[in-house]
Amino acid sequence: MALLAFCAPLFAQLDSVQRIREVVVTATPMPHISQTVTPVQVFDKNSIQQFNVLQLSDVVKHFTGVTVKDYGGVGGLKTVSIRGLGATHTGVSYDGVMMGDIQNGQVDLGRMNLSNVDEVALANGSNADLLQSARAMSAGGLLTVQSAKPKLDSLHLMKTDVSLTAGSFGLLHPAIVVQNRLSGKLLSSVIADYQCTNGRYPFTFQNGNLLEHYKRANSDVKTFHGEANLYYQPAEGRDWTFKGYAYTSTRGLPGAVILYNPFAAAGQRLWENDYFMQLQYKVALSSTTQWKTSLKADYSDTRYVDPYFLNSTGGLDDRYYQQEYYLTSSLFKKISDRLNASAALDAQLNHLTSNMTDFPTPTRFTGYGHVTGRYTSSALKVEASLLATTLTEHVEQGTAANGHNRLSPLVSVAWLPFKDDRLQLRGFYKETFRMPTFNDLYYSSIGNKDLKPETARQWNAGISYQKKTPDGYLALSLDGYYNRVLNKIIAVPAKDLFVWSMLNLGLVETTGADVSARGGYNCSRSLHLTMDVSYTYQHAVDKSNLVSSSYGQLIAYSPEHSGVATLGVLTPLVNGSVNCIFSGYRYDLSHSVIDGYAETSVALWRSFVLHHLTTDLKLEVLNLTDEQYVIVKNYPMPGRSWRVSVGVKF
Repeated sequence: MALLAFCAPLFAQLDSVQRIREVVVTATPMPHISQTVTPVQVFDKNSIQQFNVLQLSDVVKHFTGVTVKDYGGVGGLKTVSIRGLGATHTGVSYDGVMMGDIQNGQVDLGRMNLSNVDEVALANGSNADLLQSARAMSAGGLLTVQSAKPKLDSLHLMKTDVSLTAGSFGLLHPAIVVQNRLSGKLLSSVIADYQCTNGRYPFTFQNGNLLEHYKRANSDVKTFHGEANLYYQPAEGRDWTFKGYAYTSTRGLPGAVILYNPFAAAGQRLWENDYFMQLQYKVALSSTTQWKTSLKADYSDTRYVDPYFLNSTGGLDDRYYQQEYYLTSSLFKKISDRLNASAALDAQLNHLTSNMTDFPTPTRFTGYGHVTGRYTSSALKVEASLLATTLTEHVEQGTAANGHNRLSPLVSVAWLPFKDDRLQLRGFYKETFRMPTFNDLYYSSIGNKDLKPETARQWNAGISYQKKTPDGYLALSLDGYYNRVLNKIIAVPAKDLFVWSMLNLGLVETTGADVSARGGYNCSRSLHLTMDVSYTYQHAVDKSNLVSSSYGQLIAYSPEHSGVATLGVLTPLVNGSVNCIFSGYRYDLSHSVIDGYAETSVALWRSFVLHHLTTDLKLEVLNLTDEQYVIVKNYPMPGRSWRVSVGVKF
């Protein structure tokens, strides 16, 4: 991979400054993988460059144990489920602060762009952050996104990255990242990107004996994302970070492709706006004590229009307005060389209003507190934590749901049998629960205020091995797991097929295994090979009702077999990679079988320096074999397409 090395200035005796000409150095770095007590997968920006990705959901597909539901196209909803727990059990942290959606409990990963992302990590159990918030501990699985912090010295006071991506189906994605050193202690970065596409990709449809050809309708999207970040370090060991974030989008919601009407319900539209500000302060109180606190205020609104909804007003025009205020504070203490402890307290306030008649207008207060103790020796790592959650709710109309108080434990152990730390055996048990969302509780004629929280119990046992040599590296991991989700919240028909109700009837049991291998090898000074291969076996079955036809069946959209492979070739002339994502058969909500698929994509890219400018060129061909497949029933995915990206750094 081409890395630009900025050589340090040479100072002559006469105080003159000489600048050495910039050179390009190729190398294969060791991936950012640590021997963590619980499974943690990490992709940095160099790894991400080898993937065929445009947004965060594309990166997440490369993690093991993950199921991404994709409703097709750039504008389609993308949600992630980890190890069969469900999307509502997945937490998302952006630059150290949790994100969320109290209305439906799922974060749409399609909203997150990669313009300034430095690292993406997925943790099961707990991650390696010693100052993580209590709210992060409450998630069954945690997806962490970290932005790139400006790296500017006294000779480089400003850095600008400008990029433009264009591709099939009218895709246009310009982006700019500007980093500044405002003073010796103050850095800033400003990010802005715009994305649009008409989404009119072709697809085939089997209509009886006829194979018909259509183009996707109502799949257009326009989004804008902007950020302003400030990094202030008044003294060594004291850091302030401020982020202002804005996201706005307008998109069509592509309808299901059904017999005799491939454009069914293709007039649905969605408008989203999200604005938040967050402030973090981190300080080293002493050589053994650290403290971090964060404050966040978030406002978002959603407008959903369905002109085909049958009602007296001629369609739906629903609008929802969310406010969230969040405060977290965490403390880390090193007690001895082998023992340390941490604690965190969080407070979260959520409020939801709507233009709907007789809307209950709920307000929820949630308090979190957790303590963790860790013991580390040359051969043994032990971690134990306890999370306490308290919740109260209030509504302006009707009756509020009950409050809850819960304790959730975590115990993890890792053993390193050899002194070189290459081989590690690990295991953990974790219990979490997720509260019903506001939609589950209060949505008109569907919500059920008496719902109980879902409880997830996770067991994991695994082994990891890594080795680094002067010519390359190899990292292997194997984890087997068993999960139980109790009181699963499901929707069942009530008085008819139009009016449904939310009930606690579910039990989902998941047995699975995650296997991954990463490697890199320097064949010569000018030829480097990389490999990233993963496989997931996941048997997630419905154990809700013994007499139900679905008892013992795979839960919807959870394939037993899935995996991804990426092979890369890095040379001074050009870099290339091949990506293949495959999935076995799945069931839909009606227990019909959805065929498996394999999608292969290729990429070529090169970085070079011209007149003190670093230019990046990348060409991608997606779905090279033009595979016609669906992830969600009746929502066809795009066939073969292309993307070209040009980036300039100066």
